Amino acid sequence: MIKVALFGPEEAVNLVKKYDSIIEEIELQPFIYQTTEDMETLITQAVHCDVYLFSGILPYFYTKKILGSFSKPAIYIADNELDVSLTILSVTHHKVAELDRISFDLPDRRNLDIIVNQLQMSPKPVHVLDYSWVKSDSERKFEVEPILKFHYELWQSGKVDLSITSIHAVYDQLVQLNVPCMRMIDAEKTIVDALKKAKSLGELQLAKYSQIAMGHIMLSAKDQEIKSFDQSIVKEVNLLIKKINCTVQPTTDGSIVFYGTKGGIDYLIDNLYLLDNVYKAANEQSVYIHMGVGLGMTIVEAKNHAQIAISFSSKKGCDHSIHIVNEDKVVSNPQKSADHPSILKTEDERIFELAKQLKISVTNVMKMKQFIESRPVNSFTSSDISEYFGITKRSSERMLKKYMECGFLHIIGEEQPFQNGRPRAIYRLDLKYK
Repeated sequence: MIKVALFGPEEAVNLVKKYDSIIEEIELQPFIYQTTEDMETLITQAVHCDVYLFSGILPYFYTKKILGSFSKPAIYIADNELDVSLTILSVTHHKVAELDRISFDLPDRRNLDIIVNQLQMSPKPVHVLDYSWVKSDSERKFEVEPILKFHYELWQSGKVDLSITSIHAVYDQLVQLNVPCMRMIDAEKTIVDALKKAKSLGELQLAKYSQIAMGHIMLSAKDQEIKSFDQSIVKEVNLLIKKINCTVQPTTDGSIVFYGTKGGIDYLIDNLYLLDNVYKAANEQSVYIHMGVGLGMTIVEAKNHAQIAISFSSKKGCDHSIHIVNEDKVVSNPQKSADHPSILKTEDERIFELAKQLKISVTNVMKMKQFIESRPVNSFTSSDISEYFGITKRSSERMLKKYMECGFLHIIGEEQPFQNGRPRAIYRLDLKYK
């Protein structure tokens, strides 16, 4: 059963709940707010749910602005062309008002324009206020008052006979002001599609949480691997593994191996302070903890990824470290969020062939591909490569030399540095990845 947290005003929540019986294996748990400011409290009460479903775009983006990002899949029931079509059909069928005598507010006026233009409707709407900026401008505060003022002043001045709003709070206040108004109609298909999507995201989330996790823990001191753990460190490691619902497997090589699920590892990532006592015990013994965790759909896959992860961690030498390799072979360091994930996976056989021909790693070939695709023009210098890859200029020149020897790299010009210095070659890379 997928638990879906449904956030919205009471009327919107009741409308959505009418259709939850259509979708099997979901459980809607309503969280009703009076104003979007209530979301700050309500979101903390829904942590046990698998998916967050918002009744509209405003509570979704308001909550996202508070949290920065969602820890679980989150979607909202979006206004679309079908909702606009049904609303206009209702107005014209009941002859409530002409389109040029209606004030509209909606998240994206393109949905209205498309319908009006395709049906060649006349007269066209002239009083339209949209707030599409809410999707891209996270710094700007959304306020209901200007939208309410937009509708009220048009009606008071006699320019409109009806106000149509996509915002429940605006509708409620317009009713109190005795302004003729209606809400944008939520089509049954729009709601059902949102519920289906919430279910699919929930199933995907549960599948990811149930992935197998395998971890390796090793010690080092002054860049030397240590073959045995002090009992004080073993004690803290065992407590940590227990807290994240994993199980220790005995080994004979001096390392500690544990098994669990992705859910436990995600919990560790969200609560990295759990590592503090392990690091403290290690510091008392003047050693460093290196942890590598692999995730996968099978034990073999998780084991292979764990070996990659521990190889990254063990390179850190005189520092505590933890690396994780997920099911897509993306390497991440949760202790340093600024680190860019290293992509190790490709399903393009051409990439493997290029890596073999160039005698460099698949990771570097893929990163070079990303570098070229990220640039508007296929021209660059060795300094651009050095900056993008995070390597020295000499290392970038050695790498470029390999591309040139294989006939992929061509000099197309020179660039004179601003200050005195040798001209720098400008290159073009001709690689066919597909």
